[in-house]
Amino acid sequence: MPSNGWLGTTSRICMPRRIGWRGAGLGNEIFPWAKAYLASRELGFRLARPAWGLNRRDYRHEFGTSRLDWVGHAALRMAMPVVTVTDEMVRSTGETDYGTAMRLLDTEYRWSQRRSLILLHQGMSGGHLGIERARNYLRNELLGHLPEDGCPEDWGPDAGQLRVAVHIRLGDFSQHSTGPKPGVFNRRLPFAWYRWVLDTLQGHFGEMLHVDLVSDDPIKATRMLPEWSGCTARSRTILEDLSIMATADLLVCSVSTFSMLAAFLSDAPYVWYRPHLHEQGGFLSIWGYPPEQQGRTRADIRREQQIGGPLPARGVAVDVDGELPSWLTGFLMTKAALNRRSADLVHCGVVPERDPLLTVD
Repeated sequence: MPSNGWLGTTSRICMPRRIGWRGAGLGNEIFPWAKAYLASRELGFRLARPAWGLNRRDYRHEFGTSRLDWVGHAALRMAMPVVTVTDEMVRSTGETDYGTAMRLLDTEYRWSQRRSLILLHQGMSGGHLGIERARNYLRNELLGHLPEDGCPEDWGPDAGQLRVAVHIRLGDFSQHSTGPKPGVFNRRLPFAWYRWVLDTLQGHFGEMLHVDLVSDDPIKATRMLPEWSGCTARSRTILEDLSIMATADLLVCSVSTFSMLAAFLSDAPYVWYRPHLHEQGGFLSIWGYPPEQQGRTRADIRREQQIGGPLPARGVAVDVDGELPSWLTGFLMTKAALNRRSADLVHCGVVPERDPLLTVD
């Protein structure tokens, strides 16, 4: 909760606006938070962290805030002038990066020259590309919550493990036999697709495969995929779930903003449900269908075409009964090999005196 000391004669605050009266999921709520952060850095304003007290998902327990933290935000908005940054304002700058857009808007509206002001930031427009420069900040705020009581499977044979995190979004997501089509969200993925992806991975990696099921309904998820439920109990909070996913060697995503957030914070490759992707000019995208995004999509297609040949991409589209690309299986095999503790010096391991893979001309 912002302290009373913020109500000074030169108080200028960037504040995220809660999505709806009772808030939304974390994958949605990080957008106004990240926007407020970027604006505070550009304009020299103080940053008010999100108020989680009213969120129906009880994120206040995750972040250690008061149930009444929203009262502090409301009191500040009553005591100080408030300006809400709208999507129209941001679009008028022609900039994708939210921080850059704020800097340009400040030259017009002169927010930074006012003695007292709350600049309210809202919505998910601009997507993850617009908040890219807040990525390290969000990583510092959201990650680092891996469960301390490790899974017994972690202490298995030291042949190197491939850690795969699978996000199964259930809850209020509707169910359909074919799963979500392009442009459709809030729909579950077919369990047959999850099973196919995991069976394919096991066919390639066998005993090296270590799977973490991450779900808002872990009991149902383990009941539907019992053969992969060995360590599901490790995921106890949403920040633990997010940390498990962001540190995995491979993510198997649901069509949800939480999976997108995990992929955004991770550097690992991730698998996406192929029927959900929009096709345009021989390329696939999540967001290629809205009119306001099509210009960006066409520019990305031209950029990829100029490369002159297909290169590996972090996002891997896989259909039911589809195959994994050879570059991905080769990459994951290397990653599993690098995970061997017996060959890790800081784990008291050993390395060859002469590297057998080193080629000398």
